[in-house]
Amino acid sequence: MSVISMMAQHADTAMQGLHMAGAVAGDAALHGKLAAKAATNDLVVLAQASTDLSVEEFRQKLDSVAQEEQLGWLTAAGKYFIGIFQKGGEVFAGFVTGIIPTLVVLMTAFYAITELVGEKRVHGLAQSAGRIALTRYTVLPVLAVFFLTNPMAYTFGSFLEEKHKPAFYDAAVSYVHPPLGLFPHINPGEYFVWGGILVALLELESQGVVPIGYHITVAIWYALVGLLVILLKGMLTERITAILARRQGVEL
Repeated sequence: MSVISMMAQHADTAMQGLHMAGAVAGDAALHGKLAAKAATNDLVVLAQASTDLSVEEFRQKLDSVAQEEQLGWLTAAGKYFIGIFQKGGEVFAGFVTGIIPTLVVLMTAFYAITELVGEKRVHGLAQSAGRIALTRYTVLPVLAVFFLTNPMAYTFGSFLEEKHKPAFYDAAVSYVHPPLGLFPHINPGEYFVWGGILVALLELESQGVVPIGYHITVAIWYALVGLLVILLKGMLTERITAILARRQGVEL
């Protein structure tokens, strides 16, 4: 009986081993089926995409699918990387066909206005505006950047006393950006400062997030806030200049 019992136990163990081997084989077959399905998805789509492909065209498409599978994440990263520059090229093309002709016309118009008004009259107005602090750091910088543009605008400082020139420069150099939304001829070389904001605002307007024409409102506020900022900067810089001159014993 003991021999028979031992044989029965061995037979039972063997059956369990065969059952486990069958389960492992089944899992392997299932995983293999899933892997094959994932690997051939692109091929199935390719095969169903068109029935008019020649042998050579089909071979080229197969090669492209194989390349996509091999490169994987590297291909996606490359597409995203070059896509950034392609988008930048589209924006630049928009500037070439849109803002650049406008800038040329604006610059021509305002240079013509300056010639018609006369440099002497413009200079006389600048001298009058430089007499008091309020107009010295608001009206004078605005006239300078509007008529002479950047960088010639700083020459208006020649109408001021030495003690006021540093503050005027600080005010004028700070106002070559805020009016770009209204008068891009002032500083066309740095139009991108406003252009980046403008592109985003136009996109929001097209999506209905903000009202149509909202970019004009922003441009006006940008110019007005900039005017307040240069007034404060001019008065503060004028005070700092006086303190430093007194400490160093310099008479301005």
